[in-house]
Amino acid sequence: MKDRLFSSIQYATGWLLILTFGYGFVLPLFVNQLPTVPLIFPVLVLTFFTHAMLGVRSTTRRYRLWRNWLDWVFLAVWGIACAVFISVFYF
Repeated sequence: MKDRLFSSIQYATGWLLILTFGYGFVLPLFVNQLPTVPLIFPVLVLTFFTHAMLGVRSTTRRYRLWRNWLDWVFLAVWGIACAVFISVFYF
């Protein structure tokens, strides 16, 4: 159940990465008067952190390296990475 939820979240964050990167960096090369989204860069970075952490978790499961306590390690690393990015970006 938990693996299916994480897989769905990783799938959704992958699509969100494609959309935010396309809208924020690729589309402005072709469209001059594109409305700006003020928080697109933080959303892109935090989505990348989430997508990457879930990818690392699924890789450890695939290669049978996963242990129960690793979920807490992944959560801590993800939380620290997000907190450091937010504190550096906004302060």
